[in-house]
Amino acid sequence: LPHPRVSPPAQHPAGAMGAAKDSLLRLLCGVALLWACYVGRELHYEVRRRQLSNDAYPQYADLWDATWAFLGMLVAQLLFRPFFKAIARANIPKKSRWSDAVWGAKVERCCDSVFKCSYYAAMTTWSFALLRGAPWTPWVLGGGGSTKFCWTDGYPFQAVPPEMRRFYLTAIGFHLSEVAMLLLEVRHPDFWEMLLHHTVSCTLVCFSYVLNYVRMGTLVLHLHGATDVFIYLSKAVVDTPYLRMTAFSYFSLIAAYAWFRIYAFPVYIMRSAWVESMEQAGAHLYGWGYLNFALCVLLLLHMYWFGAHHQDRFPLQAHRAGQGHAVELVVHGHGEQEDLVRGPRVVALALAPAGALRGRRGGVGPRWTSRGGS
Repeated sequence: LPHPRVSPPAQHPAGAMGAAKDSLLRLLCGVALLWACYVGRELHYEVRRRQLSNDAYPQYADLWDATWAFLGMLVAQLLFRPFFKAIARANIPKKSRWSDAVWGAKVERCCDSVFKCSYYAAMTTWSFALLRGAPWTPWVLGGGGSTKFCWTDGYPFQAVPPEMRRFYLTAIGFHLSEVAMLLLEVRHPDFWEMLLHHTVSCTLVCFSYVLNYVRMGTLVLHLHGATDVFIYLSKAVVDTPYLRMTAFSYFSLIAAYAWFRIYAFPVYIMRSAWVESMEQAGAHLYGWGYLNFALCVLLLLHMYWFGAHHQDRFPLQAHRAGQGHAVELVVHGHGEQEDLVRGPRVVALALAPAGALRGRRGGVGPRWTSRGGS
């Protein structure tokens, strides 16, 4: 008898979606890199013309300071790991279900997160001090001005104060170090997401400096830095036993992310870059298409991460377990969304009634099911 025809196993929907997502991310990375190279070549002649006609205009030589900042940030982050590792180990007790490799990865993530949280806290404080009295800082970012002033006052020959120049070059160096760390580290599932993010971020910050979009650029850096403080605070404490600190960082992150990246970024920053720039300085805009493309990519990543995070529902589901009840917390894990925090389960524990947290001896206790998480 002929053998029955056996159909190949159907691909899991999640696997198919993951493959499609990675393909889209690779395509966007390629488009961003090729477009950035083309724009960079085209812009060089205009930038040189501006530099030669005005000595106060941002110079290519300034980028040497950014190079030193890049090297300093890269070395500092690599040295911070062994320096802080003992403290991280003391605050992240090893659980029985963790292998040594998993525990080591969590300790390393804590070290990196403490470093980046400290960096963003310092940079956000610095940028707020620079921007709070600036006429181009809107009220949503702590100022009292209007974003239309990003494009006035003789653009593209707006004066850049020395302190703001130092801030901007420091930010360029740090973003370049992020790319280097991503390429040097072992690849994580969110590699293509982060590569796309770092590609558009680095090109944005570099192009905006040499084209003197510094006013708009400082607003973008300030807005993202204010959110990143809570992102990395959450990642630093998510594996520690400090449940209330984790809950505080989690809800602070949600509020900051929604306010700065989901509301303020498109409504004020992107609108200014798209509309007000053409109204105020249309004849002097170069690289306008790519810069707005990069801002749109950042917004799409923000919306994707925020939406994926809100799919991380963590209901407490009580059900029968022998003579008592068990509490099951279902957690869905993601790739880069762990930047949004991989600790909803810890937050639920911090907010759960005390009776739900008793040990197994009384027949009641937490039972975790992690889907896609670590």
